[in-house]
Amino acid sequence: MNCKKPIFRFLTGSMAMMAVVMTTGCSSDDNDSLLYTVTNGCISFDNVPELLMASDEYGANLYSGSADQITTGYLAPIGESGAYAQFSINYAKSYDGTYWSYEFWNGGLAVSNFTNMTGDTFSNQCSVYDKNGGKSGSNFVIVNGHSDPMAQDEISKYNGCAKIYLTDKDGYRVVTPNSPVEGTAYYGTFNSVWVCNTTYDYLVMKNGNSFCQALEPNNGWFKVIFMAMDKNNRPTGKKVEYYLANFDSSRNQEAGLKDEIRTGWSKVDLSSLGNDVCTVAIDFEGSDSGDWGLNTPAYVAIDDLEITVIH
Repeated sequence: MNCKKPIFRFLTGSMAMMAVVMTTGCSSDDNDSLLYTVTNGCISFDNVPELLMASDEYGANLYSGSADQITTGYLAPIGESGAYAQFSINYAKSYDGTYWSYEFWNGGLAVSNFTNMTGDTFSNQCSVYDKNGGKSGSNFVIVNGHSDPMAQDEISKYNGCAKIYLTDKDGYRVVTPNSPVEGTAYYGTFNSVWVCNTTYDYLVMKNGNSFCQALEPNNGWFKVIFMAMDKNNRPTGKKVEYYLANFDSSRNQEAGLKDEIRTGWSKVDLSSLGNDVCTVAIDFEGSDSGDWGLNTPAYVAIDDLEITVIH
């Protein structure tokens, strides 16, 4: 099923007040004078300009040093609401702490259309494990990055996670060098998204490599976590977890998966993240983890993201 077209609805009276209460908590004294628009947008990435897409299976243009490096990424308009969903590369400190830059190894989101289903190293990190590409077209987004278990606070803990921002047409970007990006927060509901394993993580979960265990012989598991964040990049406590692989019999029920690595595209309901979400951070957890965090490659592909904004 393809993405649905945006739906525009005009609300007045008590219906408008219900919509406003969800996002702003306005007083019912204004009930008869309100006019609000609810916009349901579905982002399929099929019309993304080539210059905002990964240049090859590795994604050479997702790193500094590339002449055509992608930084602030793709901003997808959500109907005519004035809100945009932003899919960018993280701006973060280098590993040695000496400089800040946009680097995909620090986490982020990259639009891609590569479908190499045999490359099992990070040089193929921009391929989805599906010969047809995205859910509703050839394009999709590669998600990369995970939280830091050694971090000293909850903000820095999630700096390495890819983040989808609801913002304006300018997006989140560097305002003060060597400081986190800044932008205008919009609020809405993340309704659902389709997910699929990438080739890199699928083959590593299946076969292992010099850094990671194969999951099956080790009763392993791996899941993606979608977390609602506030405008200060702190988690609200609401999250949705979805297993991408499971070979641990004690997790069969919660995983909805038994002795299997998922293949193909699956729809994930995100509505429990709430009605006033400005940012969704994407994290991963798995059985193959150590003192420095996750060993399994922290990737997933997403497509056909459905969002509702009220304005």
